[in-house]
Amino acid sequence: MSLKDKIAIVTGGARGIGAGIVRTLASQGAWVAFNYVSPSSESAAKDLVAEIESKGGKSACVRCDMGDKSAASVLLDATFKAFGVERVDILVNNAGLGQNTPLKHITLEEYDRLMSINVRAVIFMTQAILPYVHRGGRVVNLSSISARGGYATQTVYAATKAAVEGLTKVWATELGHEYGITVNAVNPGPVDTDMYRAAGPVHLKRMEEQNKKVPAAPRCGTPEDIADIILFLCEERSRWVTGDIICANGGMLYT
Repeated sequence: MSLKDKIAIVTGGARGIGAGIVRTLASQGAWVAFNYVSPSSESAAKDLVAEIESKGGKSACVRCDMGDKSAASVLLDATFKAFGVERVDILVNNAGLGQNTPLKHITLEEYDRLMSINVRAVIFMTQAILPYVHRGGRVVNLSSISARGGYATQTVYAATKAAVEGLTKVWATELGHEYGITVNAVNPGPVDTDMYRAAGPVHLKRMEEQNKKVPAAPRCGTPEDIADIILFLCEERSRWVTGDIICANGGMLYT
C-alpha cells in the first residue's frame, strides 16, 4: 500500500469530498484522523471510522469547528492520542463553507464566517503541523472552480478559494527546502455532495445544464474523482510536483 502507516489529517472529513478522501487515503494504508462539526454529522463520522477499522485500517474522528481558534490544537491532540504518535505526514485542508449571495446582500457575518473557515483555518492548521512533519510530508489544499470562473453570487466564496491557491504557491516555496514538504491544491468543479445539493434549485438547475457539456463525461464529479487525485499528490510518486493547482473539473473550465 502506497501510504502504509503514514499519519494523515483531513479537515472536514465526515461527509462529501472529505469522506471520499478519508476512505481513499485509508485504503492505501494511511492512519487517518478527521474532524466533524455538527451533531448531525456525528453518526456519519463514527460510521466512517467503523467502516475503515472493519477493513483493518486505522481512523479517528473528533468534533471541532475549524472556525474556532483552538481547532488546530484540538485536531492535532486527538490525532496523537488516537494513534500514539507525534508526527504528521499528510495534511489535507478540505474543510470549507460555500455561499451564493449577490454582492448587494453580503453581510459582514457571512464574510467573517467564510474567511475564518476557508482561509484562516487553512493557514493555522498548516502552521500547527510544521513541528511534527518529517521530510517528504505532503500538504494538499482544496480550492474550487469558483476561484477562476467568475460566477455570479460567489463574491466571498470565490475570494476565499483564490486565496487558497495563493497560499499554496507561497508555501511550496517557503516550506520546500526547510521542511521537505510539497504543497499543492486541487481545484474541483461541481461535485455531487450534500453541500452541492444544498445550493438551491436555481443554482442546481444552472449547474445541471453546465454538467451536460463537460468534456470528460456529461456528468457532475464524484468525491472519488477528487480523492484519487489527492491520493496521487500524497504519494511518493508525486515528489516532483509542488506549487501546482490541479483543475479537477472534467474540462468544464480550462485554466
